[in-house]
Amino acid sequence: MNQDTAEPLAATETLAEVPEHVLRGLPEEVRLHPSAVDKTRIGVWATKPILKGKKFGPFVGDKKKRSQVKNNVYMWEVYYPNLGWMCIDATDPEKGNWLRYVNWACSGEEQNLFPLEINRAIYYKTLKPIAPGEELLVWYNGEDNPEIAAAIEEERASARSKRSSPKSRKGKKKSQENKNKGNKTQDLQLKTSEPDSTSANMRDSVEGVRETT
Repeated sequence: MNQDTAEPLAATETLAEVPEHVLRGLPEEVRLHPSAVDKTRIGVWATKPILKGKKFGPFVGDKKKRSQVKNNVYMWEVYYPNLGWMCIDATDPEKGNWLRYVNWACSGEEQNLFPLEINRAIYYKTLKPIAPGEELLVWYNGEDNPEIAAAIEEERASARSKRSSPKSRKGKKKSQENKNKGNKTQDLQLKTSEPDSTSANMRDSVEGVRETT
């Protein structure tokens, strides 16, 4: 997500233009109102106290090549193992969710959210408590901020712990057993099918990675 790229003068957003699915997806702690940091945009405002460490997300948008993106304001670059760098672009409100309306802080001092990669997706996490009536603002200083760096490392450690837990290993074992059963069933189907049959449905699924710098 980039706030520095010069963009053509944008029309002022209105609440009437916000898609219904965005309004339905709002957490109970927030509402949409005109932004205080950018008069042309809608912003996200707290209606209830939000504790430090609260996570929201993931950020949703249309997957595009960088050359296809016309507006840098509403997107994050994401690395996909099989596709390389792609953009998750929420310029079109119909393609995004409510996180599209979280605006940039004017500086790192103003921010109360920071972007965080979890399981190959971008979430926003509260850097400090947010009081009712405050606008949610994100900044991209990332690991340059010691507090954010500590929070990111905490998330990474938590993810590693979950992956190595006995429950996780048991789940992987079951998954492998089911996969083996599936392979046996597929072998049976292939043996009993016509000679020219193909396994056309066997395709790799690509899970997205959302990275910040």
